[in-house]
Amino acid sequence: MRSQNRGNRRKAKGQAIAEFGPALGIVLICFFFPLVDILAVGLAYGFLMVLNYNQVHEASLLPASSAQDPAGVVRSGIVNQWLNGMGHFVKTEGKPDTAVSYRANTVNADGVTDQTVIVTTTAVCDPFLPIPLPFANVPGLNGPMNLAITSERPMENPDDVTQ
Repeated sequence: MRSQNRGNRRKAKGQAIAEFGPALGIVLICFFFPLVDILAVGLAYGFLMVLNYNQVHEASLLPASSAQDPAGVVRSGIVNQWLNGMGHFVKTEGKPDTAVSYRANTVNADGVTDQTVIVTTTAVCDPFLPIPLPFANVPGLNGPMNLAITSERPMENPDDVTQ
């Protein structure tokens, strides 16, 4: 009688071990890997926002011709520094693209028209861990995603826009 009870206990414990592998696979594929990709999307957005903030800050200090130059500091220099630093943590397809524009604001008390610089940074980011989904292409999970960040800042010297 005792040997029969031991056999039943052993069989009940063995079933849990046999179900552990498939359950772990489902948890990894359905929950863990998508969560890692979602965290990577947030990280990419944050790092791209840092790049855009640095660009708009520098563009507010420079003359318009320097800020809009494709080989200048704003559109090339800061991007290259970012790619060698924080950009290592973001899987981008090529270099981020930057557009610089200006908007005239109201005339202040001194009779000077205030100027605002607007910088838009766009990048195409690949997912950290591409998950193969044959039935859908979800940006950030198994397909590239487009991130565009725009910020604006008042010009330090409004006369720099007309130069």
